[in-house]
Amino acid sequence: MSYYDDAEGLVYRYLQSGDQELLDAILSAHKGLVERVARRYAGIELFEDLVQVGMIGLLNALTLFEPDKGVKFSTYATHLVVGAIKHHLRDRSKIIREPAWLQEVRHRIRKVHAELLQELGREPSDEELISRAEITQEALDEVRATESVFKVASLDMGFDDDDEESEEPAPTDNGQTVVSAEERLLIEEMLSGLRDLEREVLLLFHVESLNQTEIAERLGISPNYVSHILRQCTNKLRKLYEESEEADRRIRQELGNAPSDVLDEAVGCYLEDYLMRRLDEEVHRASCVGTEVGFVRVQFEGLETLRQFYGQAAVDEFLANAAAFLRDGVRRLDIVGRVGDVGFGIVFPGTGEQVRFAYERLKGRIESWVERNAGQSQIRVYMGVAYYPASGRSGRTLFHAATLEQVYGRRAA
Repeated sequence: MSYYDDAEGLVYRYLQSGDQELLDAILSAHKGLVERVARRYAGIELFEDLVQVGMIGLLNALTLFEPDKGVKFSTYATHLVVGAIKHHLRDRSKIIREPAWLQEVRHRIRKVHAELLQELGREPSDEELISRAEITQEALDEVRATESVFKVASLDMGFDDDDEESEEPAPTDNGQTVVSAEERLLIEEMLSGLRDLEREVLLLFHVESLNQTEIAERLGISPNYVSHILRQCTNKLRKLYEESEEADRRIRQELGNAPSDVLDEAVGCYLEDYLMRRLDEEVHRASCVGTEVGFVRVQFEGLETLRQFYGQAAVDEFLANAAAFLRDGVRRLDIVGRVGDVGFGIVFPGTGEQVRFAYERLKGRIESWVERNAGQSQIRVYMGVAYYPASGRSGRTLFHAATLEQVYGRRAA
C-alpha cells in the first residue's frame, strides 16, 4: 500500500470512529499537500501563515467529505485548501471586504481629512484629525497601518476618496492596468503551469511589447517557433483557466451545500455543536503544532421584550442581524456559531492574547449596533474572552474561561 493510499485509509477510519489520534495522523499525512499549495502563494504572504490557513481548509474538507461520492480525499481536500487560502488572501486584499468597524473609521478619517484640507489650506495634523473625527490616536494609527492590506494598487495610483471598486481593471496615469489581487493570483497560478521558455515568450510579447521577430532574435530561436509557442500558450492558459473556474465552482458548491447539522440557516452562522467541535479541533491542532487559539463569547439578554411587543419574528431577525454584525467584525477564517438560544461564540484560529483586540473592537461597537437594531429596548449584552494555552488547554476549559461580563444595557436586578 502506498503512502497516499494509507493516508486515505486514515480518513475513512477517522470518519467511522472520530478518534483524535487518527485526526493527528491525518493532519500529519496531509501536511505536505497543504505546504505545496501554500508555497504557490508564499510571495504574497508569509508561508507559515498560509500553511495555517490551509490547515483550516483541510479540517473543513474532513468535516464535509462524503466517501460515497467516489472522490479521493486528497483530491477533495486540495480544492478546499486552495479555496481557503484564496479566500484568506482576498480578505487581506479587500477583494471581499474589510471589517465594518475599520471601514467606518477609515471613511470618517477621509471625509474629515478632505474638510480640513479645504479649510486650512494645508495638511491637517494628527491632533486636528483626531479632534474633528472624534477618534483616538490608536484608531488613526491602525487605519494607516492597515491601509495597504485592504487595497491593491499600483505605486502610481493616487489617493482616491471613492471606495467603490469597479468591475473593470483601472488604468493608471502611465497607461498601465491595475489588476485585483484575485486576478493577480489567478495569473500567477496559470503562469506557473507553463514552461520557462513559454513564460519568457509571453512576457516579452505582452509586457515588453516585442514583435515575434524581435523575440526570436532575443532568444535565438526562429520566428515560426515563437508563433508556435504563442499559440500553444493561448491553448494552455485557456485550459488552465477553465480548470481553475471549475475548481472554484466545485468549492462554492461544496461550501454552499454544507450539511444541515452544521449551519443554522435562519440565523446565518454555524450551529453550537459544530462550533464546539471546531473549538476542540483548533485547540487540539494548536497543541500539536505550537500555535494559539482565541475564543470570544457574546450573549444577549432581555429579548423577551422584543418578543412581547413584536413577536418571535423580531427576535429571529435580531439574532440574524447579530450574526452578520459579528461576522463583519472578524476575519473570514474566524468561526462564528450559536451558543444556546441567545448567544454566539467566535473561534479565532492562530490568535492568542491578540484576540483581546478583536474583543475590545466588538465591545466598543456593540452599543450603537444594539440601539440601531433594537431601539430603546431593555436588551443587555454580555461578553467574555479567553485564549489557548493561557486560559485553558481544551475546548471545554477555554469555553468556560471566557467568563461573561455585562458590557451594555441597564444592570439586571
